[in-house]
Amino acid sequence: MRWRLVAAALSVLLTPSFALSAGIATTLPPLAGLVKMLDTESEVICLLPAGADPHHFQMQPRTIERLSRSNLLIRTSFDDGGWPLPAHHDNVLDLWPDKDHGWVSPEEVRLILPRIAEALIRLKPEQADAINSNLSRAVALTHSIEKQWQQALAPAKAAGIIMQHPSWRRLMNDMQVPILNVLESGHHGHEHGPHALDDSLHQLDEHPDAWLISDAGHNNRALAWLQQHSGQAVRHITLDALSDCGISWDQMMLQNLQQISGVNH
Repeated sequence: MRWRLVAAALSVLLTPSFALSAGIATTLPPLAGLVKMLDTESEVICLLPAGADPHHFQMQPRTIERLSRSNLLIRTSFDDGGWPLPAHHDNVLDLWPDKDHGWVSPEEVRLILPRIAEALIRLKPEQADAINSNLSRAVALTHSIEKQWQQALAPAKAAGIIMQHPSWRRLMNDMQVPILNVLESGHHGHEHGPHALDDSLHQLDEHPDAWLISDAGHNNRALAWLQQHSGQAVRHITLDALSDCGISWDQMMLQNLQQISGVNH
């Protein structure tokens, strides 16, 4: 009997954690960041590895295995709809099926947090009080972060912005920041041609205080060209809409906020 107990214990210790239970799986790191705000104890995995291109992502067999063992898959199908996800999962929460990059908007996050909390409580009803308490704090954080972004983007409301990729378009629309142009066409990685670049250069002449917004996960050659040929000092800011799997949503938003605050000062 003792030998069997020891063998069972060794089996648990030697079995990779993903083979036991993957807990919660998310397609994108910011979605894991939302879970972290509500439940710091659950294991959360991100299907998209750090630095990977979400538009050309292929899951490895190990990732598929972890996904199959997860208790909950959280996704945003408008953004990850082209992924080769397995056909069936017992428990899927699709946060934004009709909106792109919903997580960059504090308002959208505020609306979606209760749905995530409900899903987490169904998994762990004994943690309901803690999750609901965290929910209240998380909602309050969205208001605080929203105000900080409004303050940081106040100069851009008069200046306007030109973006490489529409990652942050939802936030800019929320903040009523004029978007003069988006240089990446509807197909990821397909930049506008010389004519569109020339138009953007004229826009910079007409709006000399306009900001150039890069995204860390995309090629930003077009913005670099504009900055080089504008003949003036142009604010060029690089934001990161994906961040890392271990970073909570509020940390991600504050880290990006620092990029803007650093330029403003």
